[in-house]
Amino acid sequence: MALLTAEDLARHRWFTWALLGALGGVALWLWAIGKGSAAWGTLAALLGCLGLILPPRERMPVLPPRLRRLPRWADALPVAGTILTSPGYGLGWFYGVNPFDEVVHLVNGVFAGAILAGLVLADGRRRGVSEIAGIGLAAGLTLALGWEAFEWATGLVGDWRDTASDIAITAGGVGLGAATVAVRAAPRWSLADHPAE
Repeated sequence: MALLTAEDLARHRWFTWALLGALGGVALWLWAIGKGSAAWGTLAALLGCLGLILPPRERMPVLPPRLRRLPRWADALPVAGTILTSPGYGLGWFYGVNPFDEVVHLVNGVFAGAILAGLVLADGRRRGVSEIAGIGLAAGLTLALGWEAFEWATGLVGDWRDTASDIAITAGGVGLGAATVAVRAAPRWSLADHPAE
């Protein structure tokens, strides 16, 4: 069988392709304004996104079942997060007196929480919104602590207030994203419990 078939490509959502095109546009824009390093970094991120999205995970038995069943809408979220983040590095927005850093932590937290909920719910088991939100908060706290440790190790970290707010915002965002997906899944569970006569 071919490495990537037309059927594999048909599984992808149109908005994922549109976001990939937009990410390429961000790279071109950064190049056009003289931010060559940021443009190359954005192109590398685009290749990374393609590496996440293109493999036909549905027919890859080596992958865990939850990952094989992750809904394809989730593919768009890492791309959207990269579109949001790339200009911040290229234009220095993370270091200015503005809310960009907090917005990125919140939005990318929501995206990560949505993907996490997609993975948790991929087994088809019914779970309450509060359970999914709790899983999201715990995972968000773990993710945020890991990221802040990376920032500390590489010298990117600000003061303790920045670190504390980044951890809280990211964890809250992951919990919110997970809960949002769980709320959207709840009507399907209700219909399954009470099928139409």
